[in-house]
Amino acid sequence: MLAGSALLAGLWTATATGAGAATTTTTTTAPPTPADTWLIRAIGAEAKVGSVRVQGTIKQGKTNIKVDFVVNGDGEGGGTFQQSGSTIQLKRVGPLLYFNAPTKFWRTNSTTGAAQAKTYGGKWIEVSALDSRFQSFDQFLNVSDLVTAVFQGHTTPLTLKSGTYQGHKIKIVADKVTSKGKTSSGEMYIAATGKPVVLKIIDRGPTNGSTFVFTSYGKAKGITTPPEPINLT
Repeated sequence: MLAGSALLAGLWTATATGAGAATTTTTTTAPPTPADTWLIRAIGAEAKVGSVRVQGTIKQGKTNIKVDFVVNGDGEGGGTFQQSGSTIQLKRVGPLLYFNAPTKFWRTNSTTGAAQAKTYGGKWIEVSALDSRFQSFDQFLNVSDLVTAVFQGHTTPLTLKSGTYQGHKIKIVADKVTSKGKTSSGEMYIAATGKPVVLKIIDRGPTNGSTFVFTSYGKAKGITTPPEPINLT
């Protein structure tokens, strides 16, 4: 599920030991299932997109977040998060990540409250895109990584079925896991004709869930650096 797959599962190790012989480890690759194949094709297609718009909703307990981004295949992009009445702007240009949050957000989400709200509220902040504190934001700007994460850590075989979605013939790769009476599931809609790009991702859990819609595939978009950001790199 999102933030959970070793997608290309299907590897196992057999160890054979003979008397008086050295221990030999042999790794055998299981043939990919049709579901695995479509997932691998989708990940590859997303890595080569010019640009795509990603819109979605994320539910974390009682918190609802809306996202709207235009993302290039190289990881650059920009857009907004909306959470608890605050709109947070986000951009990535090269190795740098920029975000701009209103005073209200800083006042309720920072360690020093009013002080950081006064310093950073409504202003662009510049940090390294590799900064671990901001990776939860940055993951949305790389569509290949986002698609890869959908079934991360899945423990049951992926399933595959055909369908249609908004006039498109699609393949639906899915996963469903029940643990301690609670069920989590994920579905990925992949275009069945033309490039196998992702059209929709649905992730459902007992208390969390998300839906992302991928539209407007096209040429890469120019992403500009915000004016006079505060450098926290």
